[in-house]
Amino acid sequence: MGESVKPVGEVHVLGQSRVWPAIAIPGVAVVVVIVIGVLFDQFFWTALTVGAASIIVAVVRLRNAVFADDLGLLVRDRSGLRRSYAWTEIERMGWVNAGMWGSNLLVFPRGGPYDVPGPNASTDVGRIWRLGRRRSADPMPELLKAHGIKGLFDQ
Repeated sequence: MGESVKPVGEVHVLGQSRVWPAIAIPGVAVVVVIVIGVLFDQFFWTALTVGAASIIVAVVRLRNAVFADDLGLLVRDRSGLRRSYAWTEIERMGWVNAGMWGSNLLVFPRGGPYDVPGPNASTDVGRIWRLGRRRSADPMPELLKAHGIKGLFDQ
């Protein structure tokens, strides 16, 4: 699973981690909490803990990205570039917002009703820190349509 693969054909970026706001915003909040703590002699440990946890998660997901090529999904993480699912193995897929911890690409693979993961149970394929805003159009709807895959909320 940790072997690096090479993309085949045209590669589309479905999502990539945006680390600078994920580190900058909690970092500024942590600095403000520390300054308030020093000035008023009152520390907000919960805010410090959440800020530090956010920075750690952002650093861990620094290079995470989800790509699509002619064969299926490619996930880049700390272990390199690996293939997750071929287009023929996917029944439905889409992004789910995981709150302040980023976004997850959920995939419902084809199979029997009791397979896990399967058509009734999803699997997290890629985790990124927020979907990056791109100037170009989102390639996900075209890819889903081209490969006959339903979105998460399609009937």
